[in-house]
This record gives sequence, C-alpha cells and structure tokens, in this order.
Amino acid sequence: MVSRRREADHGLIARRSPQPAHSLELEGYRFTHYPSGPGAAAAPQPLVDGDVVCVFDGAHYDGDGSRLGGEALIPLYRRHGEELAHHLDGDFALALYDFGRRVLLLINGPFGTKPLFSKGTEAASRRGALGGGERVAPNAVTVVDLDTGEHRRATPEPFDFAHQHKESYDDWIRAFEQAVGKRAADGCYVPLSAGYDSGGIDCALARSGVAYKAYSIEEGENVETLRRRNRAGEILSMDPRTFAEREAFLRENAETETFRVTIFTGEEEDYDVLEDPATCGLALIHSRARAEGREVFLSGQGADETLAACRHWPGTRFPEELAPWPDFAGNWQTAYLAKEEAAARACGVEARYPFLDRAVVQEFLWLAPELKNRRYKAPLHEYMTRCGYPFDENVKTGFTPLPRRP
Repeated sequence: MVSRRREADHGLIARRSPQPAHSLELEGYRFTHYPSGPGAAAAPQPLVDGDVVCVFDGAHYDGDGSRLGGEALIPLYRRHGEELAHHLDGDFALALYDFGRRVLLLINGPFGTKPLFSKGTEAASRRGALGGGERVAPNAVTVVDLDTGEHRRATPEPFDFAHQHKESYDDWIRAFEQAVGKRAADGCYVPLSAGYDSGGIDCALARSGVAYKAYSIEEGENVETLRRRNRAGEILSMDPRTFAEREAFLRENAETETFRVTIFTGEEEDYDVLEDPATCGLALIHSRARAEGREVFLSGQGADETLAACRHWPGTRFPEELAPWPDFAGNWQTAYLAKEEAAARACGVEARYPFLDRAVVQEFLWLAPELKNRRYKAPLHEYMTRCGYPFDENVKTGFTPLPRRP
C-alpha cells in the first residue's frame, strides 16, 4: 500500500500474514508492504534503488521459467522504462514510483489476477485502504504524473484474435504444461474438484514430478471420479457447522466486493464474492493447507472464461471471426478472480493461475475454430485423454452446491 495519509486504513491487509509489515516514508509517501506467501521474509519490500521505489504482488518468471525475485524489477525498469510490462511474465501487479522522473507506473498482469487499486497518486491491493479508488484495468500500464496527477494508459502486447490457424493441440498442451511447471514448487497444492479445470492442473502436476498435495471437498462432487483422482491427497467434508465457521472467518478477514455481472441469459445480477459458497470451500482448503505449512496453490480460474466461449456451459461455439468476449478479461473473469484472491489472502497463501498464462491463452486463440469447437474445453479434453486422466465428459462441476447454514 502507498499512501500520502498518516492514518491510512491498514485493516484487513495486515491480517494476510503473521510476518510484520515493512514501511518506508519517502517524498511525502508512506510505502507499506504486508508479507504473504513464499519467501515473504526473504526479500522485504518496498524495494528501493536510489530514487525508485517499487511494491510488488505475485510472481513473475524468467524466459526459462525460473521464478524471479522482486529485486529484479527495478533493474528491469531502469533498462526498459515504461516498456517494463513487455518483459514481465506471470501473475503480478506492481506500483513503481520514479521520483527522479516524477512518475508512477501501475502495471497489472494480462488478466488482473492480483488486485490493484489507485486513487490519485496512491495505490493499494485493497480499495478500502485508499478510502475508495478504482481498480486498475488488466493488461494495462497506467503512467501517473506525480505532480499533476494526470493519468495516461498503454496496453502492452494485446492478444492476437485475428489468426486462428493452428491445426493441432500440441502447442497448447506444451504451453499448459510449461505454465503449470513454472508456477509449481515443492510443497504447493491444488484445490481439486471432479471437474475439468483443477483436474487438468492435477494431471500436469502429477506428470511434473513436483511434490504437491491435492485437497478436495466431498459435497456436491462426483465422489467416484474424485476418489480416482485424489489418491494421495485429502478429501474434506463441508458440513453446515464447518461452513458457518469458514463464513464467519471470511467476514472477519476478507474484504468483500460486489460486481454487476452479465449472466449467460444476457440478464444482469450482483455477485458478492463472500456470498459465493465456493469462497467458503476455498477458505476451508486454504486453512487446512496453511496449517500444514503450504503457501502456494494453483488455481483453475480462467479456464471457463477462456476455453468455454465465456458461457461456462457445454455447447457454446467460437465464431470464425474471433474478437474479445465480455468474460475474457472482465465480467465473470474479474469477479471470480476477486473471489479467489479474497479467500487466498484471508488465509495468507498465494494463488497462481496456469490457465491465464499469456502463452496458454494465446495458443488457444490460435487454434482453428474447428479444433476449439470439437468438444467442451477441447484442448483440455484432449490433454487429459492423452494422459489417461479420469474426468466426466461434458460435465461442469467444482465447489458449488455446498451447505449454506446450519
């Protein structure tokens, strides 16, 4: 969080981690970072190099897939300036203040996987910490003049929707396994349902050789398929009392956010991230994993919105003339990412999103329409079939019909 106020609302952000916050005051700003996730204490933030200060959230990777520490960001900025976003890969958001040039760079990843809000020349990962503010758009670089407050925006590396030319799933499968591999770390975990998305991640993790664990919730799932998948993991039960406990935990430790979204019928409705039963299911899994010392999980979020023509159900077809659709980087995509992050942050764990890896999404966009439309989530279907991984064809499921209250 970066604030010009002495009495800023730290509130819920401070609960993300047992690690103490790191603060710095410079040029009339207070920079505060609340460590969370792997290596939080090893590379304390804010990052400072001369007259440049940076606060970073998430993970980014080198060209060979190795994870880069936050200390690489300022050298990259000094080399590339406002083109920095072109040289970042991963699930990230950052605020970088260059007091020499008197500019602020706000950079959000391709899908806005990590929350980032701004108000004037202030920035935070929680809107309430700023007393309001706007969510920074995904796949955007916002340059703010620190003297005038003027904003200008650039879009780094837009996705290519124009060329649907690939006649094989091979490149998508290769990109997906690489996306899982670079986000995985020994000790990571996956919230595993009986559906497609977490199943694809579990399949890739099992093939990668990484030491990981799967956690599932029995209620609302095809138990036979679930047990065939989760052989070495743990299957939890969400009874009404447990649900009520997780719900109360979230109300105390997570910031709620409401989105006006368009559903597949074309009607609009309000979506509150803490009213979704799946948020409680995730909080149960994260709490269990955190108690066992696990800090990183791989989320299946984004597969519905990118692989299923944004409608979440079998049968929707991709057109010959492809263009961005509402859920691609907004609407339900934004709302569900907020749900994932709310549950993760309340429990002090870090979410990573293989299905929203830039290369994975681009390889899907490049598939010929016939390949996209061959089956429900066709490349993922092909991948799990090739690997002999159990799944229920054309069935959407995952952390949904949980008990509401005792």
